[in-house]
Amino acid sequence: MTLDTVQLKGQIQQYLVESGNYELISNELNARLLQEGWVDKVKDLTKSEMNINESTNFTQVLSSVEPKALEMVSNSTRETILNQIRQFLEEVVDTQ
Repeated sequence: MTLDTVQLKGQIQQYLVESGNYELISNELNARLLQEGWVDKVKDLTKSEMNINESTNFTQVLSSVEPKALEMVSNSTRETILNQIRQFLEEVVDTQ
């Protein structure tokens, strides 16, 4: 029986949480983003966006800020976290 993508994603997420890997990866990501000043930059970007558009609507602000914030993540952080996720997936998913 083949699992569909949604079921597989759910199982991986559940295992990530149960194994403690989700917390480890999340903590590493948060620490790196704080260390790089990303969090402060995104706060400033959000404030600026709210002032420019005079909007406090969360959905509007998020749709404007999110793409820019994702681009601001450094390549080293992106690669480090993706490598951690790849390692985890190699341990739990049979790709053959």
